[in-house]
Amino acid sequence: MGQQISDQTQLVINKLLEKVAKHVILVRESSSLTYEEFLGRVAELNDVTAKVASGQEKHLLFEVQPGSDSSAFWKVVVRVVCTKINKSTGIVEASRIMNLYQFIQLYKDITSQAVGVLAQSSTSEEADENSSSVTSCQASLWMGRVKQLTDEEECCICMYGLADLILPCAHSFCQKCIDK
Repeated sequence: MGQQISDQTQLVINKLLEKVAKHVILVRESSSLTYEEFLGRVAELNDVTAKVASGQEKHLLFEVQPGSDSSAFWKVVVRVVCTKINKSTGIVEASRIMNLYQFIQLYKDITSQAVGVLAQSSTSEEADENSSSVTSCQASLWMGRVKQLTDEEECCICMYGLADLILPCAHSFCQKCIDK
């Protein structure tokens, strides 16, 4: 029984260390990010997802939520809307709002995956066939990653509320705790 508690404690410590390391990287990356670079990354992500989704039914669209970037403290309050759109019908199938840290994580994930997918699809016709089957649900997979990113942040006070605000120091707070 003592060993079980020790294993559980070690698991919690490892998860905490992983979260701290992730936040340190995000804080470091966002601290030097200018507003123009941020807008460039939003545009780049739209270009990358459009290239990967060419010939597919669905694609992702990223845009800065109007008014969320108008403050001098844009890094804290900016929100990026990620929308999954059915190209043939024009219907929005899903939408999520991300903060800057979540956007940076998704940007890194998508651009690193897209490099491989785009390189593979340009090597040969056989690779084109394989990549079309691999990327046929790419928008849904990436939207799943957005959902995972936006769901995983929890309030650092109550430890169970989902974060409504994430500060540059990486502390996350739910609205209930903010109100208190």
